[in-house]
This record gives sequence, structure tokens and C-alpha cells, in this order.
Amino acid sequence: MENMPQITHPDFGAANYTVLVLYLLGMLGVGFYCSRKVTSAKGFFIAEGKLNHIVVGLSLLGTYLSALTMMALSGLAFGGLDMTWTVQLPFLILTAFVITKFVLPKYREAGVISVYEYLEKRIHVSSRIMAAICFCLFSVARMGIVLYLPALAFHIITGFPLATTIVIMGAVITVYTVIGGIEAVVWTDAIQVVLFSLAAILTIFFIMTGMGDANFGEIAKEHHKFRTFDWDTDVMKLGTIWLVLQTIFETIRIYGSQQDMTQRYMTTESTAKANISVWISALGYIPLGYAFYFIGASLFIFYQVNPDPNVPVLFDSGRKDAIYPYFIATKLPAGIAGAIIAAICAAAMSSIDSLLNSTSTVIVEDFYKRLSKDEKTDEQCLRLARILTVGLGAVTIFAALSFMKEKTGMQVVFNSVMGVLTNGVLGLMVLAFLPIKVNKWAAIIGFAASYVCLSFLMGNPTAIWGEDAAKVSFLLRPVICNPVCVIVALVVNCAFPKEDFSVKST
Repeated sequence: MENMPQITHPDFGAANYTVLVLYLLGMLGVGFYCSRKVTSAKGFFIAEGKLNHIVVGLSLLGTYLSALTMMALSGLAFGGLDMTWTVQLPFLILTAFVITKFVLPKYREAGVISVYEYLEKRIHVSSRIMAAICFCLFSVARMGIVLYLPALAFHIITGFPLATTIVIMGAVITVYTVIGGIEAVVWTDAIQVVLFSLAAILTIFFIMTGMGDANFGEIAKEHHKFRTFDWDTDVMKLGTIWLVLQTIFETIRIYGSQQDMTQRYMTTESTAKANISVWISALGYIPLGYAFYFIGASLFIFYQVNPDPNVPVLFDSGRKDAIYPYFIATKLPAGIAGAIIAAICAAAMSSIDSLLNSTSTVIVEDFYKRLSKDEKTDEQCLRLARILTVGLGAVTIFAALSFMKEKTGMQVVFNSVMGVLTNGVLGLMVLAFLPIKVNKWAAIIGFAASYVCLSFLMGNPTAIWGEDAAKVSFLLRPVICNPVCVIVALVVNCAFPKEDFSVKST
């Protein structure tokens, strides 16, 4: 394939392939087991609100912690950014407080399945549709990125065809999500969290034991690999202050307005238990995030002591994301390597299955049922949800294939895409939570203003990521554009305060 680094592929071995295949079959087994309980659309979407809150919390963690965490974060720390992104992690505590104190209880009280229905209840159906469209577009892009990363890793370390790997992984995820609904998603995600937590521990152990007599700390200090803060205030740079602001805005948006996360809040028996699920997710991500940044920095140190000609090839070709799985395949014992590669697949699956289910939920709830002139039966909704999941699985595979020539680090690609396709959604949510009523035109104009602002912040709006798109760092886009949405909407609302606020009851 064009632009693919030419490296010597290690022998993955029968033991590793066996472990990987058994894992994939196990996930299909969970899907078939859960399928017995899916008898209604509500069961497919929120499991009738009867799932264990601890398992739901692990599922939220699995959705938030994807292959981007395992591979892209380690790739960032391996490269010149070192540990600077870790400053974001502690602020998840602030996010969890905001969500459990102010946001989640409102959603539970409103009894919404799709979080975007809340926008209609508080503002107008137009806001609901705008936010739902943004989520669906973002979901397709994110699923493609998250599927592409582990498939790329597997291809590089084994030589197995990349396109075939993408298709097989995408098909397995789609099948168990279609048959098992949200319950299969939650249980497989919980299992996958355990897998990639163990993977992090084992990886660190093998890195440290492979250092021999070398002084780990001295090498780290020499290359500044544990550098955490960058106080540069240049708006084009990834400075600490911009990283902190971006994570506050984006994590509140993710936990507060992203359907693949908020849908889980309705799967537990009570608001109190749903709040515990959020805290499990947020507090669990902090040490795991640190672990994968640490793995990336440590791998840099490891390869200073144990040079490998393939590593510079991966680095120079822009494939830093693949260095961690390359280490697994070449340095870990047979069987264990297969298990950790399976964990990387698990990280991808835990995000994709959630997005497949939640995107089908949004299409059914926010478009099919809401915009239909006649009442839809539960059977019709369940059938459509499953058909949509199959279709979205196919689109995900196509999206992943489209990234095969991309050389930019995927964490940067992901953040840039996220900034564009979710722009202004947090602003809409803030307007919905205000104690005053905001009229529909104020919300529409505010949302449009956020995209005018985004266009100004991007040097070339036709380029979503890369240097051509960077007039201001992508970190600052949500920090600036969401307040613009809110401020403009409130100004318009004051100018036209008597707008009709009636909405269609759902």
C-alpha cells in the first residue's frame, strides 16, 4: 500500500492467532447470549433500564477509552510531545461533578432515550435535529478512525492485508451489536476494560524488565520524556493552558451531549446509580490514561537501550501509533502478545459498538419516529434499528478504509474532526439548561455563528486537519466557538423575546 512503512514483519505465531480468534469468538458469544433478552426497541436501546450500574460504569469507561487511548496516546508520548497531554486527565473529576450534579439528573427526570430530545423539550425541534445530525456525522468519522488504528497495528506487525483486517474486525463488531443491542454493548465493553487494563500492566512490566542495567531515569531526564508542562501561550501551539481549557469543554460535551455516553445513563435503575456509573468511568480513566502515556514515553527509552531498525521507519513515516503494538509483537511471549493485541482490538470494539447502537438510536428516535406523520410500532422501530446497525457497520468499514493513506497522527486527526463535527453542540446544550427559555431562531443563529467563528479560526476551512487548517490550534476551537454560540443566541433572544416556544410533544 502507498506510504506504508517497509519493515520486517515479526512472526506472530499460531499461539497469538489462536488467542485473538478465541477473543473475537467470545465477543460474538456474548452478543448471542444477550440477544435472548432483546424483544423491544426499548430493550435494544436502554435494556429496559435494568442493567447493573457498576457494569454500566465500566462500559462508559470502555467507550471513552478507545484504541485512540492505547495507541495514539502512547504514540504522542513516544514522539516530541512527551507527557504534556497528561495535564488534561485530572480535570475529568470536574467533568464528573458537573455531569452528576447538574446534567444527568435532568435527563433522567425528562425520561429521554435520545439526549437530543431534551433540546426539543427545552428549545425547539430544530435544535434537536441540528445536534442529532452533528452526532451522526461525528460517529461515522470516529468509528472509522477507531477501527482503522488496531487494524493498522495488526497489519504492520503481521503483514496481514490491512483492508481484510478492517473488514473482519468491522464485521464482528457489527454482528454482536446487531443481535445483542445495548446489553451486549455494555457487557462486552466491561470485559474489554478488564482486558486493556491488564494489557497496560503487562506492557509496563515487560518494558521495565527489558531495560537490563540501563538507568531508566537518567535516559528519561536526558530526553525530557516526562516533561509535563508547556507554558507557551502561542495560540498555534499545544500549550498547557490550551490543553486544560480544551479538555474541560470537550469532556463536558462528551459526557453531557454525546449519545453513546448519555444513553447509558438510562440503562440503570436510578439516578443515584447512574451517577455512580459516571464516577467509575471518570476516575477509572485517569490512571489508565497516565498508564498509556507512560508506556509511550517508556518505549522511547526502551528503544534507546535496545535499538530496532524498524522503529525509526515507523516513526519517520508518521506511524508512531503502531510502535506500541510493534513492541508487543516482537518483545512479548507468545500468547501474551496475542492477548494484548486482542486488548487493542477490545479498545476499538468498546467504542465502535457503542456508537453503532447509539447512532441507530438517534436515527430512530430523532428522525424516524419524530418526523413521521403516523405512529410507529415497537416492532417497526426494533427492525429498523437492526437494519441501521448493519448499514452503519458497513459505512464504518468504508470510513476506516478511507484512512489507509493518512499519515497524520490519528490523535490529531481525531481531535480536529471532533472539533469540526461537534462544533456548537455544547453551546446548544448550555442554552437548553439555562433557567430561561431560548427561542428557536436565537438557537439557530447562535449555532450558525459558532460555525462562522470556526471558519475564521481555521486558516483553510476546506482542510479539516493539518497545517493548512490551522490558523488557531484545534484545541481552542471548542473553547471559543461554544461561548460564541451561547452569547449570540442570548443577544438574539433578548432582541426577540416573544418567540413561540411551543414544541411537539413526544
